[in-house]
Amino acid sequence: MKVFRAAADSSCLIALAQIGLFKLLKELFSEVCIPDAVYDEVVIRGKGEAGSEETGSAVKDGWIIKKIVNDEVAVNALTTILGKGEAEVIILCKELDLDCALIDERAARDMAGLMNVNTMGVLGVIDLAIQKGIPIDKKKVIGHLKDLGFRISDKLFKKIFPDSE
Repeated sequence: MKVFRAAADSSCLIALAQIGLFKLLKELFSEVCIPDAVYDEVVIRGKGEAGSEETGSAVKDGWIIKKIVNDEVAVNALTTILGKGEAEVIILCKELDLDCALIDERAARDMAGLMNVNTMGVLGVIDLAIQKGIPIDKKKVIGHLKDLGFRISDKLFKKIFPDSE
């Protein structure tokens, strides 16, 4: 059963599209929202790039909902240290009382935590999918992410897969 409501940042949309797991968002979350800044970054400015077509189609199909962030003052305050998309995702979570922000960047996750916004990254989405019984070769998928330049430290990789070399 899908129970989580989330706002997604660009990096999560792009990474999931790159590894062919974009539809996990539809399967796992009861509601996925993106603020205008994320839509603009992925669909408009990112036209032709990974995640652009998937995100645009999901918005047209209505399973990703584009939302306007009301508190521009809060967004502007956060953009002194975060990107606009990350800032809008965090504030949107607060405004809509969403369950989590789908964000991977450490600074944004730290700021979200300070603002009492739960976060989940791409690895968390993959773990949630596995918990829900969706068959995923976690080692293969994470290896693919690393090959694409997704930042996963060797220390974290060894923690997840202690038998790896």
